[in-house]
Amino acid sequence: MSKLLVAYCVVAIYLNCALFAFVCIWQQINMKEPSEMLLVDIDFCGPADLDDIYSIEEAAHKHPWPYEIIESDLKHKAGQIFYIGARWNGVLCAFGACRREKNSLKIMNLAVHPKFRRNKIGTQLLIAMGEIGLRLRCKRATLEVRVTNYPAQLLYEELGFKRIKVIPHYYEDSEDAFLMESPLPFPAVSAAAKNNGTHF
Repeated sequence: MSKLLVAYCVVAIYLNCALFAFVCIWQQINMKEPSEMLLVDIDFCGPADLDDIYSIEEAAHKHPWPYEIIESDLKHKAGQIFYIGARWNGVLCAFGACRREKNSLKIMNLAVHPKFRRNKIGTQLLIAMGEIGLRLRCKRATLEVRVTNYPAQLLYEELGFKRIKVIPHYYEDSEDAFLMESPLPFPAVSAAAKNNGTHF
């Protein structure tokens, strides 16, 4: 077994433990009642997940990433770009993509299939990506979000992201983006864990 695969397994186990702890403390982050949260399995994606990832990407975004880009990432950039998936009863229902850029974690994509939205799956994926960033010794997480994507902005702000600046004409349709940034670990998770006596 390669060192990279061993590292993947260790992080995957850690992610599941962190998510279990999150379920126990999330009421202190002012989120939904536990009965309204769909607790999913989080793991790393590989080439076998390509078609499912692209189906989610198409369903979730008006301007989806090209199939070829995702395919190249999964087949040729393992260990550089991390794709993680959320699975419900074995079915991939959401995914996130991130990479390390110097001492920062760049969250490149977050997509939840419309049928599975409003179940805090995006929150679970963000927390999982934050844990990847900590394993990679990143000090902060950054991302871009459309200025009109208010639900996503609220999601990010709940965890501790703040707007840094506006990037004009960032998207292919010329819409502006907010650059957002949060320290790692995410402030909301750290605060809730501290109040609950949990250590991530």
